[in-house]
Amino acid sequence: MNPEGVEPAFLNWRGDQPFAPRYDDIYYSDDGLEEFQRVFLQPSALLERDDLGECLQVAELGFGTGLNFVLCAQALLAQPHKRLHYIAFEAHPLTEADWLRLSAQRPQPLFKELAMAPPPLLTGWHRRSFANGRVHLSVYHGDVLAGLQDLNERQQQPIDAWFLDGFDPRKNPAMWQPEVLAAIGASSIRGTRVCTFTASGQVRRGLNEVGFTMRRVDQRPRKRESLAGVFNVTSQRQRSIPPQQIRIFGAGIAGCSVARALADQDIDVQLFDPGGVAGGGSRMQASALHCRLLGDLSATAEFRARAYHHARPLLTAHAASQPIGAVQLAITAKEVDKQRRIAAVYATAQNAWLRFLDAQSVLDELGLEARSALLFNDSAIINLPRLCTALVDHPRIQLVQSTGQGQPDVIACASDSRHMTPHLPLEIGDVFGQLDWITPPAAATSGPLNVAIVGNGYVLPNTDHWAIGSTYEQSPWEPETASAHNIDSNRAFLGAGPIKPIRHQRAARCVSSDRDPVIGKVDEHVWITTAHGSMGSSSAPFAASIIASDILGWIAPASPRALKSVAPDRFIARQARRGVKKVGA
Repeated sequence: MNPEGVEPAFLNWRGDQPFAPRYDDIYYSDDGLEEFQRVFLQPSALLERDDLGECLQVAELGFGTGLNFVLCAQALLAQPHKRLHYIAFEAHPLTEADWLRLSAQRPQPLFKELAMAPPPLLTGWHRRSFANGRVHLSVYHGDVLAGLQDLNERQQQPIDAWFLDGFDPRKNPAMWQPEVLAAIGASSIRGTRVCTFTASGQVRRGLNEVGFTMRRVDQRPRKRESLAGVFNVTSQRQRSIPPQQIRIFGAGIAGCSVARALADQDIDVQLFDPGGVAGGGSRMQASALHCRLLGDLSATAEFRARAYHHARPLLTAHAASQPIGAVQLAITAKEVDKQRRIAAVYATAQNAWLRFLDAQSVLDELGLEARSALLFNDSAIINLPRLCTALVDHPRIQLVQSTGQGQPDVIACASDSRHMTPHLPLEIGDVFGQLDWITPPAAATSGPLNVAIVGNGYVLPNTDHWAIGSTYEQSPWEPETASAHNIDSNRAFLGAGPIKPIRHQRAARCVSSDRDPVIGKVDEHVWITTAHGSMGSSSAPFAASIIASDILGWIAPASPRALKSVAPDRFIARQARRGVKKVGA
């Protein structure tokens, strides 16, 4: 099996009722909304407890159709100043088709948001944000024990309430094994609640053994009883208290993304940048949301795919975005082979987000000529300055248009970041680029261009103009030279006629020697996010979530090996072997 993929649920439908043939069991009863109240919300006392912080940590085994998550979030959103981090584990997630079918049956706006952008069918952690950042969902796809062990190693905040809602223990014994229950106990502190629909004596005894004092909850007339309990063992875990204020140096897409992620969690942010918002590489008014996927199952490949899926629901619905498909074309046989490897990993029958097209399909569907293509069905063209301005429009974010003094908490200063980490030799530098805006040529393609072309150069279509580019200049070119290069690089799409640019825009983008961003801790209380290059529209929002999670004491929505691939210290061992590699200007 492809280690990146996860086997989906493959539901059977009995009318409007989803059924799991793998476990010979239903996902929820016909009184699912009432059942959540009786089995989970009321016994957990989430709304009544006064020993909890403003952000509740709720975890669920058996995410299923997301019903418990949506109902829990709705209940918490009705409480002033409450926020929710909901952590869920699912071995066999729903396909996009099943999510859409369910959304037609459920009136809750939150469920419809989830169904429009469900976590992808990829292993590991995925993060979604709702209700202007008041609700965050972290879902783990894969083996429950592996996910719990990772949670216990990397999540600092203890769990306030556990909802155990997997299938019947007799039909799904793996979810109820003693090692799983022990991992639940290990993530808890005195006062943590556990609730489950089952009344199994085996489950009750197992939870008692790991520190929960269990009781039976009367569920008549629907069923006889369920179980609930309280953790009554002194634990080494303690609630971590996030800082009240964070200082960020740099107000491009990297810094603005971190600022908004923290402000949404009621942390005051001072954002320093002498150039103001989006004054550097983020000044470009057109950027394609895409990622350079790899088919080699490496840590870098994992990071890139997760970053794209994290950013996609955040940005495609944003006012600064123009939703559009994006296509990466293969011109050479070598590029076709690479695209086939990528498609073997990601473009499965259940993954609607990516399709592999052969030459004839590229021509028939897109009116373009290529040996093959990768089609990203739900992408976007992002206006970066508009996006950054919207991100910092928050009462807890203070923009200071000057160079920050003293030690920042988060470094997001593009290539200037290397001067703030003298103890850590970062291989980053500036590469200059130019976009040109042109009038769409009449004979450019066989019809209107309805996708963004990404890869070796860009063609970003709009109704009244196209943006083409972007150059990759190790040292700055003359604007006329860059315009000629952009036109020549895209002649296959522009036709043979004369092209005169309407205007152009130039900026220096920060890149690293391996073309991957630099994200993570550089000191005990200092983080960095930089070198996002041409993929910043996907990697910068993901980096913000990673850094915010670390500051808040949450598990990051990326695996340890993926985080290692972008870690700031990754250049040290390489430099010991081959010396320092100079990057850009």
